[in-house]
Amino acid sequence: MTFFENTAQMLMAAGVIMAAIDIVLLGFATFFLTLVGLAVLTTGILLHFGIITDSWTMLSLSIAVLSGLYSALLWKPLTKLQKSQPKTNVHSDLFGHQFRLETGVSPESAGSYQYSGITWRIESDEELVAGTQVEVTDIQVGMMTVKSLGK
Repeated sequence: MTFFENTAQMLMAAGVIMAAIDIVLLGFATFFLTLVGLAVLTTGILLHFGIITDSWTMLSLSIAVLSGLYSALLWKPLTKLQKSQPKTNVHSDLFGHQFRLETGVSPESAGSYQYSGITWRIESDEELVAGTQVEVTDIQVGMMTVKSLGK
């Protein structure tokens, strides 16, 4: 007895494996294997129920047509899914950190602050003069947003 008793079982298994490789191993970076895998899986199901015949011509035609159909139907939703990244706030020990400004900061002009060996860009929504005690309210890569503690 063989692992696959007929072509339909082989096609269904190959379709699932192709989609799994694209999703799990390649991180859904390309839709090609997923779309072709769906087409191969669907062709196996159609063959299993006798809707199409077991000839290489019919199988190839079915896979090609279904790949095109799945591409046309799923391309836009899959690209939207691929591009959507959940917004995550940065969590840092620097939130709430307090210090005195060495340079003035305004909404138009950023300042700088040396902390932990890094020169941070300092931004604020308000006008702050040098020497003002401030608190960190937001952190981005290389940038701190601060507010005055005097208010």
